[in-house]
Amino acid sequence: MLCEHCHENEAQITYTTVEGDTTKELHICRSCFQDLIKEDFPTMQIPSVEIQPLLKELFPLFGYGDRKDEERACAHCNRTLREFQETGILGCEHCYEAFSEELSRILPRIQGAKKHVGHKPRAALLRDEKSRKIQTLQEELERAVAEERYEDAADRRDRIKELREDKDAQ
Repeated sequence: MLCEHCHENEAQITYTTVEGDTTKELHICRSCFQDLIKEDFPTMQIPSVEIQPLLKELFPLFGYGDRKDEERACAHCNRTLREFQETGILGCEHCYEAFSEELSRILPRIQGAKKHVGHKPRAALLRDEKSRKIQTLQEELERAVAEERYEDAADRRDRIKELREDKDAQ
């Protein structure tokens, strides 16, 4: 498949953007991917790293690499472990579950941690923090009601309302 952006090179990356309820996929080459990332995230530095050689070295170190393991596939997108080893690209969000054992051993070596924290714009970080606060307060509210602590419940309800109003104002 040709790159949907430049229409010259082979598409190697599926670039997915989500805006509200709309998901848009673009099949692009590495060069166009670098250009789009620079446009969408101008302050973010994406190193140009060839991950395939690294994965090919790491998989055997952790006991993976026999044919049986390599042919195991994600039930949703059919991406095989071998394809991941060769490209460094997972096929879908379900691949993280399908290959969780391999990824849990390899990701800390590649990125220094099992959990990806990545770079987010400040506004997104604040929005996520408010969502976590609202979730915590909602859980506290439910506990307070269950334990018949109605004053505490009213306090949590009011704090949730304030956070939601502040969130909507932004």
